[in-house]
Amino acid sequence: MDREISGAGRALVLAGLLWMVPLLADFPAQAQLAQPADAPAAHQSAEDQALSDRLGKVLAAVDALQKQLDDAQQQIADLRTELKNTEEQLQTANNASSASAANALQQSMRQLQEDGAVLQAEVAQHEQSKVETASKYPLTVSGMVLFSSFLNDGAVDDVDQPAIALVRNSSYAHGSLTATARQSAFGLEAWGPHLWGGKSAADLNVDFFGGMGETYDTPSAGILRLRTMHAGLEWPQSSLRVEIDKPLIAPLEPTSLLSYAQPAMAWAGNLWIWVPQLAWSRETAAGSGTFNLQLGLMDAAAPGNASSAGLRQPNAAEQNRLPAFESHVTYTLPLAGNTLELGAGGFYGRQRYSYGGELDAWAGTADFRLPLTRFVEASGALYRGRAVSGLGGAFQNYLVDSDDDSIRGLDAEGGWAQVKGRLSRRLDVNAAIGETNGYANELEYAYPDLTDTYGNLARNRTSFGNIIYRPSSYLLFSAEYRNLRSWPISGSVYASQAFGLGAGYLF
Repeated sequence: MDREISGAGRALVLAGLLWMVPLLADFPAQAQLAQPADAPAAHQSAEDQALSDRLGKVLAAVDALQKQLDDAQQQIADLRTELKNTEEQLQTANNASSASAANALQQSMRQLQEDGAVLQAEVAQHEQSKVETASKYPLTVSGMVLFSSFLNDGAVDDVDQPAIALVRNSSYAHGSLTATARQSAFGLEAWGPHLWGGKSAADLNVDFFGGMGETYDTPSAGILRLRTMHAGLEWPQSSLRVEIDKPLIAPLEPTSLLSYAQPAMAWAGNLWIWVPQLAWSRETAAGSGTFNLQLGLMDAAAPGNASSAGLRQPNAAEQNRLPAFESHVTYTLPLAGNTLELGAGGFYGRQRYSYGGELDAWAGTADFRLPLTRFVEASGALYRGRAVSGLGGAFQNYLVDSDDDSIRGLDAEGGWAQVKGRLSRRLDVNAAIGETNGYANELEYAYPDLTDTYGNLARNRTSFGNIIYRPSSYLLFSAEYRNLRSWPISGSVYASQAFGLGAGYLF
């Protein structure tokens, strides 16, 4: 704008000069008329020459002003063009800004709608999960509907959950295709008041794997069975609880969706029997890691028969009138975004038999969980013990001395190892192998009972590979291949293969 005003001023000056040009052109003639008649001719000629020179200078100045005027007009035109372009750019920017603001507003409204829908769903879920209780404390119902199917090649102990291969003779079917929902389970979890500074909580879990009963119309149905139970107090770094769960000395287990009613590697290196126990735990920081010490008293399982009416009689461990003792210590350490876990445990109990005196039952265990990479993890457990069939170890608990009919505990060892690969957030691949083994030099003096499925076995090995796919947090699908090899006390190995499919829905 300053440039435009300056050009207009020069134009006014130029116009004034142009108006003076005619006057300057007539000035010589007027000057000549005004001179006296008697002025000398030479003096008049000199004045004319001076006026001509002045007129030339004025005309040159006019030409320069005209050129400046033309330049000023060109500058004005350029400024107008630039101003027009600037206005167009501003308009375009305003339009783009308005469109961007509109898009942002639409996205915000869409996000608010989605958040509102999620909130409504959560409110609906909360209202659905509310269960009225006599204590008025919160209670949650959860569980899994699990459909499983196995194609078995050979004779196995349980077609719905094959764990042991049997001899191929006329007493057992050779091959089968089965499907069942007996592994479906549900549980209750409750939270109570605070006592002695601790938070009280309890839970229990049941399934339908407690036997078949007289289900002639629905042969794949099962009887309700109590699996696990916990009740106790929890403090920030310690806990005290009564429970029915697997022994403290064996906290880990392989991953298998198709082995839910009976944990994977049962009778093949995994001490898993769910037993009543009183457990205390305490966490202590140790450098960058944490120690977790667990101590417990256990009503250990041991050989014993129920009465014909189904009333339970005391087993050999309960006849001793003392609980078994167990302990386990775990060290966990953060490692490259994962957790390294190392553990060791011990078990001791006494067993009394009315026909052979008493014997010691004991076991030592070690377990680990080791991240190999960000997406690959190795885990496993080992045990070495005596008379541990009641915990899911070797199949025979004791041996009878043929000389004086006294008994002694059977030494046994076993373990399992697994490699887990996380192919994606929803897809896992697992491969595992496990084995339980009674000592051959002891078993050769035993009396084999060919009618006892488990008592006639000296060693059992299971290996499997599976894929578990989770399309959502509620759905699970799995395919698994399982290979079973079982060695009797005498004779050749029994072998069987099984291919299973499973589909689960969590609620």
